Amino acid sequence: MSGLSVADANGFVYEPVRGPKRKVEFRERSDEGFERIEAVWTGCNWRVTGREVVLTMRRI
Repeated sequence: MSGLSVADANGFVYEPVRGPKRKVEFRERSDEGFERIEAVWTGCNWRVTGREVVLTMRRI
């Protein structure tokens, strides 16, 4: 792995100028990778709009 700890890989919520809040989250997988999950706020809960497996991450 890239030395990134689970504590570093939670994700973030952002509010675009137009539209609802959005969230990008990274969840640890059993194979030492991560799953990137994108979601949009519906007003009541988060609706997942996309996901993919991520093998490595690094800070920029």
